[in-house]
Amino acid sequence: MKPKPKRISNPLVSWVALLPMALIVLIGYLGTILWTLKISVSSSRTFPTNDFIGLAQYFRLFNNDRWLLSLHNLAIYGVLFIIAAMLIGFLLAAFIDQKVKGEGLLRTIFLYPYAMSFIATGLAWQWMLNPRLAFNMP
Repeated sequence: MKPKPKRISNPLVSWVALLPMALIVLIGYLGTILWTLKISVSSSRTFPTNDFIGLAQYFRLFNNDRWLLSLHNLAIYGVLFIIAAMLIGFLLAAFIDQKVKGEGLLRTIFLYPYAMSFIATGLAWQWMLNPRLAFNMP
């Protein structure tokens, strides 16, 4: 009988193991945010430039009627979408909680899309990591 492997209980080891992922996320997110801010205060159009013009791009953008109309439409769409999603979710939850016939079937129908996304993701990873298929070809 094999002895059980020794369990590491030092929290520092966990933080050291998480450090590469945390650095990649910080550099990835913060790096792209800072790059976007740098480009937004330059005179860049199609390709990035390094000349600083301040907030002129933002003033030009907010003086554009099409942009303001787009923001207005986006706000209306966002508010209506959130209200509709909450209303539909509440109604579905209330209907399922009413002890109706076929409650188990209704729960299955409502929860099936959530389960399918996990199944599809799991299958995709299984196919990608299979040594005889996909990316792991010798």
